[in-house]
Amino acid sequence: MFFKPAFSNNRVLAPSHWQELAQGEWVKDNIEQAISPWLSHIFGYHLLKVGALSHQLNTENCLIKHQVGIAPERGASVVADLSRLPFLESSVDASILALSLNFHHNPHQLLREINRVTVAGGHVLIIGINPFSPLGLMSINPQLSHKYPYNARLYSQARVQDWLAVLGFKVVASQKLIYSSLLTKPHYTKYAQSFLSHNIPGLGSFYCIMAKKLVRPLTPVKPRWGVTSSPVLNPVTTMQGSSNRSGRKLDD
Repeated sequence: MFFKPAFSNNRVLAPSHWQELAQGEWVKDNIEQAISPWLSHIFGYHLLKVGALSHQLNTENCLIKHQVGIAPERGASVVADLSRLPFLESSVDASILALSLNFHHNPHQLLREINRVTVAGGHVLIIGINPFSPLGLMSINPQLSHKYPYNARLYSQARVQDWLAVLGFKVVASQKLIYSSLLTKPHYTKYAQSFLSHNIPGLGSFYCIMAKKLVRPLTPVKPRWGVTSSPVLNPVTTMQGSSNRSGRKLDD
């Protein structure tokens, strides 16, 4: 399940509200607390919230005031196919994808669209589900295969970071959070969560990644390989000319 190809013909219906996830409100609160300090470092004019869950996140701490939510279903500011974002190239300063990759049949295409609409120097903030975590372990249970978020398609943080690197993004911040399988109320497992977060921090059930699109020069710098030598003003007499004047043959 963890190492299947990213593209899938089987489309999983994405949740339209955080309440549809197990312990959804608690998960949402933890994610908002985690990304709030990052939002204060994002500048620009337009913030794009991709997917219904992203649209519902509280991003008041972001300095970008014009914020647009886009999702395939009603409820967002813009209703459109996430595989074909209806925005011009290099028109968005930052994007937020809360579990958007986990509930999309073609995450590569989604990221390509994010790359297309993001300005050079812009940011993308991705929240994903860690397959190597208590939640990831529970997602193997077939009895949970039709419940959110256990029916999500899981990609490791390293895998998503590789996708971003191919597109020219550099990860500038990352964090794991929520050390729970979400099967029980959070206060029942608070001691286990504390132990995991302090001793095995890599097992957080969710991860947050903030990446910056690298700025590339508009005109490529050509390498100086074709350096021409200065002309020879006093050419040396050739061997052929010397041999003719001396009367000797070259093969003597």
